[in-house]
Amino acid sequence: MCMMCMMMHGMDHSEHDAHAMPTNTPASESLLDILKRRYALGEINREQFEEMQRVLGVTDSGSVEHTHH
Repeated sequence: MCMMCMMMHGMDHSEHDAHAMPTNTPASESLLDILKRRYALGEINREQFEEMQRVLGVTDSGSVEHTHH
């Protein structure tokens, strides 16, 4: 299953997950913060974490890299 599909699947079923992201998650939370939280909770493994960073273009500084296709 592709990484984006897994992320979408996880979001679609998060209400049924004991580790679901609270609905009051700050809008300012960065993609990297979300990935780090999911990794810390064991929702994703290191390989998935790194792949999601690459696919989303998220750097360690939390900024999003803009890539041209």
